[in-house]
Amino acid sequence: MKFTRKSINLLKRFARDEEASATIEFVILVPVVMWVVFSVIESGWLATEQTMLNRGLNLAVRDLRLGRRNNPTPAQIKQDICDYAGILRNCMSYLTLELVKLGNPIGGNAAVCVDRSTTVNPVVTFNPGSHAEQDIMIARVCYLVDPLIPGAGFGAALPKDPTGAYHMVAFSAFVNEPGN
Repeated sequence: MKFTRKSINLLKRFARDEEASATIEFVILVPVVMWVVFSVIESGWLATEQTMLNRGLNLAVRDLRLGRRNNPTPAQIKQDICDYAGILRNCMSYLTLELVKLGNPIGGNAAVCVDRSTTVNPVVTFNPGSHAEQDIMIARVCYLVDPLIPGAGFGAALPKDPTGAYHMVAFSAFVNEPGN
């Protein structure tokens, strides 16, 4: 009984003690605040990259539509997209481009992305269409993005491929103008 009374008195004294109460609040709140901070940074950076990917694709497609590229190759168009986008890291290595005439299948439902676990590039359709027929063309790109903070905040919750990359996809359509 003496041990129990001593234990109860010790617990009462511990409950009344207010030292280190700020530490407990700190320990509880800091992980939540850090998760929010990391999520804001990650989502802001992903939104910036998506915007720049869309911008790069739209400006490269504009060059195609206006006939600034005669008989373009996939590498030239990818380079144009990367140059216009500006901030995309390893853009030429992590970007795939599909260009098909409307009415042709565009590779199923999912965009074809680079597989970093192999050295073989994925096979995609590249058909620049005909200017004489005014073909309606669809361009689709997939760019691999590595999260800035992979294990924290929003970056931890993103759907990723086996190499840890998030797939960012952009589309654009245009009509081949005659006489170009």
